[in-house]
Amino acid sequence: MKKYLILSDTHGELFSFRRVVNKHPDIKSIIHLGDYCKDAAIINSDFPDLDIIAVAGNCDFAIGVPEKYVLQVNRKNIFLTHGHLYGVKNGTDRIEKKAIKEKYDAVLFGHTHEPLLKKVSSFILVNPGSLGYPRGGNKPSYAIMEVGDNIVNASILTLD
Repeated sequence: MKKYLILSDTHGELFSFRRVVNKHPDIKSIIHLGDYCKDAAIINSDFPDLDIIAVAGNCDFAIGVPEKYVLQVNRKNIFLTHGHLYGVKNGTDRIEKKAIKEKYDAVLFGHTHEPLLKKVSSFILVNPGSLGYPRGGNKPSYAIMEVGDNIVNASILTLD
């Protein structure tokens, strides 16, 4: 079983980012879903043993960082995107249709700054919320995802 720490919309909030990484020393892989994906590069210099995957968000201008990415792990296909390209602030219909068409096991996105964990037919939607600027009365949040041969599980956690 492979575990991932999932973050989005950190917006330079490196203190909270470091706290989350230190809180989960067993996790060796991080997924940053954009908006200040450069924060992931800074964290990687602090924690060089971490494997970090990042996608660019609407506030990112990093050269060489893709806007979407398909992570293949343990025979599972996991779609990573910031979400702005799929209008997620207006609902998840577009991204759900893409997941069904492409047969993804999970879709990870951010952009709304509000956490979401939703099971949809054969896949899960995960938005870890925001560590930097949470919205909707939410606390700063992130997600943990576990991927095994027959399962993809995720949970949303808040930073105390």
